[in-house]
Amino acid sequence: MYIKKDLKNYIDDLASKNSVPGGGSASALTGILGMALVSMVANFTHDEKLQAQLQQLLTKNEQLKNKIQVLIDRDVVVFLKLQDALKLPKEAGKRFDITQKCFKDAAEVPFEICQLCFKAVKLAQIIAKIGNTHLISDTGGAIYLLVAAYKSAELNVKINLKYIKDKKFAAKKKADMKKMLNNILRIEKQIVKKVEGCL
Repeated sequence: MYIKKDLKNYIDDLASKNSVPGGGSASALTGILGMALVSMVANFTHDEKLQAQLQQLLTKNEQLKNKIQVLIDRDVVVFLKLQDALKLPKEAGKRFDITQKCFKDAAEVPFEICQLCFKAVKLAQIIAKIGNTHLISDTGGAIYLLVAAYKSAELNVKINLKYIKDKKFAAKKKADMKKMLNNILRIEKQIVKKVEGCL
């Protein structure tokens, strides 16, 4: 779908009256950009003593990038299924079960984006400590993009949780996101302090 098309096509569709792509998909793209900057800083760090650590970081980050890029399109798919489910007549058999499953699926995708961005933030924390200081502004850009992606995805989780009747499911997602966000904001503060101190 979009991951194999050019960026202009995606942006034009995002800005259009089309129902997809939307905010969840856009948050995944934002997350990829943050992850890409983490990789860039790692690739421009040439300390021989750090090569093993940097290679490990790059491998982990590449895995995150591969996972999150799939979600750019996955978010589109689950939203379209939800849209179709909501068009079912209210008297249709199993409509409630179908729509509830669709709402859960629509919440799971941005929740996974949150999880992946959280993992990437922890990698950004490492690169902020050992990365090439000539690219410190890119490290700062990475953390801001990752935090923005996380917060945007979190909103997309919450909007779907609003319609989910399974209270345990919703409560677990909210608790997990609160814990992740607290850690993300703590790390962001540390990185920004380091970045500002180098400028």
